Amino acid sequence: MSEPDRVLLQHCLISFRETPVEAPRTRAEAETLAQQVLARARAGEDFSGLVRAHSDDDAADGDPRPGLLLVLNHGARGDEEFGRGISELNARAERHSKQLEQRIESGELAVEEAEREMEAFIESLRTDSDQARALCGFPRAALIPAFGDVGFLLAPGEVGLATHDERSSPLGWHVIKRLE
Repeated sequence: MSEPDRVLLQHCLISFRETPVEAPRTRAEAETLAQQVLARARAGEDFSGLVRAHSDDDAADGDPRPGLLLVLNHGARGDEEFGRGISELNARAERHSKQLEQRIESGELAVEEAEREMEAFIESLRTDSDQARALCGFPRAALIPAFGDVGFLLAPGEVGLATHDERSSPLGWHVIKRLE
């Protein structure tokens, strides 16, 4: 059976202190929690609720499906959409930064106000980036191997676990649900 071109996944990262995430738990506590979240998800508990309650990845307030990720398989079309989306976000950031600089130079805006405005703009870009990422897809090769290793083997609706591994899942355990 061949793998699909793309999968829509939702994941819950459960990390620990010794990873770059520096979550507030030991490795053993993280592994135990990952197994508990996996069992609860497989029992049919609301996966979005589990992600909100337990994931060490940031989730935007009000996000109805936190941890959503569309993954494009090796050779699947869509890489160019991803690149265009990132380029557009970068261009928007550059334009906004130049506008702020001009407003500061003209005296229209104080530096402190510009900093607050830039922080708000960056947060909006982050939200737009998350939405674009969910719609355009991430090339499998650009992600940690565990997403593809687990996600592409799951049937829609199925839940799996990527165990912590320095190479394939260096941030901790990922409880992964395939939505499509």
